[in-house]
Amino acid sequence: MVTAHSAHADTFFFATPEYTLRARGELRTWTRPEEAARAGTRIVGALPFFPEEDAVLSEPHHFSWGAPERGPAGEGPAPTWEITGLHSEPSREEHAARVASARERIRRGEMDKVVLSRAIHCEAAGRIDPMCLAERCRAGSGLGIAHMVRWGAGALVGSTPEVLIKKKGRMIESFPLAGTAPRSADPVQDEALATELQLSHKDIHEHRYVTQAIKQVLRPYCARLDVPEEPSLTSTSHTWHLGTPIRGELHDERVPVLELAAALHPTPAVGGFPLDPAMALLRAEEPGRGLYAGAVGWMDLAGDGEWRVTIRSAVIEGQRITARVGGGIVADSEPEEEVRETATKFGPIRAALGLSAEAAAVRG
Repeated sequence: MVTAHSAHADTFFFATPEYTLRARGELRTWTRPEEAARAGTRIVGALPFFPEEDAVLSEPHHFSWGAPERGPAGEGPAPTWEITGLHSEPSREEHAARVASARERIRRGEMDKVVLSRAIHCEAAGRIDPMCLAERCRAGSGLGIAHMVRWGAGALVGSTPEVLIKKKGRMIESFPLAGTAPRSADPVQDEALATELQLSHKDIHEHRYVTQAIKQVLRPYCARLDVPEEPSLTSTSHTWHLGTPIRGELHDERVPVLELAAALHPTPAVGGFPLDPAMALLRAEEPGRGLYAGAVGWMDLAGDGEWRVTIRSAVIEGQRITARVGGGIVADSEPEEEVRETATKFGPIRAALGLSAEAAAVRG
């Protein structure tokens, strides 16, 4: 296979407010997370949304730690590309119709929640440098968060605030997000939007499905598991979210973090609830999700590590970039509001690509 990157280039990059991890090369690869979890070695990579599809997991040649690379907020390095074409799939009107259809199925009792997504497909002139895009995502996040995974001629790049699972020894953490509102440049309006989200019955109801599911999966692994009754507010550069900090202590510290990630994924935050009917709908309507709403992360020799839900991300293949965002649909969802939410969630990757909101709205 011909690769599109130098043998000395990073093949994996993972930045958080606490640390930066870089990895290079591939000693071994896996497509099944359960096999990689049992390998007893360092692992980096990404899981797909649909568990039956192939993961992108490898043991790197080189694995190095660094200090957090938060730096000043801003746009980051200048882009090495120019976006020459853009279209959305489905269109705003089609997505609104899908939301209305899903809402009716929910009201008939087929499921309680399903997460529907939209994609933007971009064509670029000039070389798309995955690390340049990752640094722009990191700078624009306001949190110092970014990730990049390369494979062959492709790459996954983004900046996700949602922690699926983090493990160190016996201690684990998860920070699911469900419930979203846009940020505003006006401080008074911004605070009002945050308060409205915090009081939203619809969003709190949607969030509870997520925390209940995570609690159910993690409980058998844990001697202690703390799940707050109510979510709290958290923010990124573009959005407010409802989030719940979940913490626990494992019965057995030898359980690898990748095993926990595979057990948890996909959560109702990106799939739906109950999971089986929601996944059946998504397999029928959104078979092309790929790595969107999967998980990206790493595991060390002790089985410790961190995996984040792959949102606010894009996949680079040649000169084509595809970004996807989703929103949770419940019985009282409003189609036009859900369309606006997808536009808000496109904000971080749109900004990293160098697209103005106006250009994305016109061409998307």
